Amino acid sequence: MEETKARLRKVLVDSLELSIEPSDVPDHGLVQALGLDSINTIEFLIWVESEFGVEIADEDLSIKLIDDLDLLAAYVKDRMDRSSTPAT
Repeated sequence: MEETKARLRKVLVDSLELSIEPSDVPDHGLVQALGLDSINTIEFLIWVESEFGVEIADEDLSIKLIDDLDLLAAYVKDRMDRSSTPAT
């Protein structure tokens, strides 16, 4: 999960052109710490979908998901695992 979080940090910094290092992105409280607004968060999530090859379901979109890297990393990993599991 740490690798996923590191990739998420890099995607966040790159997608929003932040002037901080990915390692400086906190695990929690991203919205407040980085001053994210609704446009930023949508842009970030589009990049996440592209980077990880997953689709974030509309019903899963929430500030809680975006605000917590642990939660987002677990969500992305779960989506990646589901997409790589063959249908039975």
